[in-house]
Amino acid sequence: MIAAIGGKNRYYACDFLWTLRELADWMVGGVALNRGRRDPDEVRVGDVIDSWRVTSAEPERRLTLTFGMKAPGAGVLEFEIEETAPGERRLAMTAYWHPAGVWGLAYWFAMFPAHRVLFGAMVKGIDRRARALETGEAGPHP
Repeated sequence: MIAAIGGKNRYYACDFLWTLRELADWMVGGVALNRGRRDPDEVRVGDVIDSWRVTSAEPERRLTLTFGMKAPGAGVLEFEIEETAPGERRLAMTAYWHPAGVWGLAYWFAMFPAHRVLFGAMVKGIDRRARALETGEAGPHP
């Protein structure tokens, strides 16, 4: 599921918030409206997924994405799947932010409440989609 993020699948939750951020990026000359990906299911290091670049990809275990939108700092979003028991997995999603000066700190603190809601919803959306796929209840698109 984590390897299918972005492109036509979008982000499994709150896609309108991602669209707003992409529009804001586009208005300041960014590339965020250039959505898409090389392959709908597979990812490789160096791939571009919407406005993210894949910096690490371990199938069914870890996906690390570097933030590509214009912002006062550098960001990384990492998904990690851990097997907790036979047939049970835990998904952790971690956001890292390296601010560029005071504006980078201001950006992080201003966006923190939205990120909390957004990232929590994404993890729940990925979980719902994975469970639906396991039970055969999912269609071809989330």
